[in-house]
Amino acid sequence: MPSKKTPFKLGDSVRFQDGQQDEESGTDIGGWQGRITEVDAQHQMLLVELDSITLKSLPREYLEECEEEGLGWSEYYIESHSVGPAQPRDTKQDVEQTIAELSDSLGWVYLGEEGREINAILAGASSEYAQMKPWAKHMRKVLRFPFYAEVSEWQKPGSVLQVGQKVKVIGIADLDEWYGVLVKVKEDRQAYVFPLCDLEVTPDNSPNHDPVHLYAVWFANK
Repeated sequence: MPSKKTPFKLGDSVRFQDGQQDEESGTDIGGWQGRITEVDAQHQMLLVELDSITLKSLPREYLEECEEEGLGWSEYYIESHSVGPAQPRDTKQDVEQTIAELSDSLGWVYLGEEGREINAILAGASSEYAQMKPWAKHMRKVLRFPFYAEVSEWQKPGSVLQVGQKVKVIGIADLDEWYGVLVKVKEDRQAYVFPLCDLEVTPDNSPNHDPVHLYAVWFANK
């Protein structure tokens, strides 16, 4: 049986035919354009890297849904009969720059609702250390001291505090490049400085529980 062929090859620019929708999200994909990066002749499928003009027009809802589902939004698989030839409208450098800009704007959306809350707290801060400052500011604003917590993460052998030990958190101490927000804690009348990310507030219904948990989620994924 002769192999199937498509009229397209790697690097060709194509335009999606009008009237098409993404099956998962219902997003209108008619008029999208990009360059072919993969050709599956057997199944008559193309992988198209969307151009910068298309990327900038993608609905925010589509971008966020892709992020949450762990799906790529800069490329799209489509049947070869659903596209037509087109003239390129930009350069690959334009595409790379637009992908970087969109990725920055999406931030932590891939974590879902928690990610949106994190984005609101960080307000565009870029580097990890720069992001610690708004976290410290946020914690000073929302936490009510003192409160009780439990060491929830593994500590080095010989450390005074170990998993399962309960402490009384009495305030924000400092910021550290490696350990993030540091808090002042007391355990058995002894005072220590300890990473907030390694604590879990007890009980669960404490008003301090969710803010500290959200910070720990960010720290674990940064």
